[in-house]
Amino acid sequence: MKTKQLLLLSTTMLFAFICHAQTTITVDNSIGSHAQYSDLQSAISAASNGDIIQVHPSEINYGNITIDKELTLIGFGHSDPDKETKVTDFVLTANASNVSISGFHVTDDIYTNSTTTISNLKIENNIIDSTLLFNSAGGANTVIIRGNIIYQIGSGSTSSNSDNYTNTIISNNIITHYIGLKNHQSITIKNNVFLSPNNSYPVYNAGDASGSITVQNNIFYYNSSGVLNPDADGVIFENCLTYNIGTGSVIALNGSNNLDNQNPNFVSASDTTFDSETDDYHLQAGSPAIGNGIGGVDMGIYDGSAFTFNNFGYTNGIPTVKITNITDRIAPNANLSVTINTNAN
Repeated sequence: MKTKQLLLLSTTMLFAFICHAQTTITVDNSIGSHAQYSDLQSAISAASNGDIIQVHPSEINYGNITIDKELTLIGFGHSDPDKETKVTDFVLTANASNVSISGFHVTDDIYTNSTTTISNLKIENNIIDSTLLFNSAGGANTVIIRGNIIYQIGSGSTSSNSDNYTNTIISNNIITHYIGLKNHQSITIKNNVFLSPNNSYPVYNAGDASGSITVQNNIFYYNSSGVLNPDADGVIFENCLTYNIGTGSVIALNGSNNLDNQNPNFVSASDTTFDSETDDYHLQAGSPAIGNGIGGVDMGIYDGSAFTFNNFGYTNGIPTVKITNITDRIAPNANLSVTINTNAN
């Protein structure tokens, strides 16, 4: 009996510890909301390491946010036409290791600001209108950048305070300008779609003097009347595809097994500007990009992996509910007609 009591006590204490170690906090700055906090920065200040902060969509931007502890931040999404979760900046300071940011529309930057290295970052399912920067002496180690729409990653600078990110996987993103790096030895760039990227180079290796980075399974989709040359020094393309929907041309990629200036035949992409409601970057039957990536996977953002790119930035595994149709006028005692869509991602 004593053994059973001890086991029960231990289990209860363990359960209490787990509950304390990972609390879910809700934030909503909409007028009349009933979330625990209306201010996201206040919620972060009150949170403990390991907590989850769910940030509701709102017409009001949550502002400039500093993260200084181990947290998971989950927004509603970034491109739903009716509602999204917006912040201006996320600043990752010391003690911001083991941070996950998903489902936000970041209207400016996400950047690091620490003299010590932070690690285990996941930046997923966001729109970042400007730049994801690792522009501090410490930088970041072990980073997953996945499922985002990002204007720019890194700066392509050799400065000691720039592009200090290592052991990083950049995959399944839409990139609309370029990726700049210098630690090519420990960075993987694969299965992204570059929409109308920088005409000079979509990937820039500031550390090319010490070697090259191999970029795999990416699609570079241009709209230009000029002659495009994506071949920056220190960048080797392997099993990638280029296509220019404009009147110009694209110089052959430097590397092997590439498909130069061939239409990937997206299901729907009328131009090179991302539109969450109309664009579909799945590949049509007969696309030259099907099965021609490394290991026989498809090129582009849908590579058959467990992770699935989502146009609206809904976080994988988090169900969403949306009313898509509702009767605006009904007679007294008549039925109200409502159509509700759910998505468990």
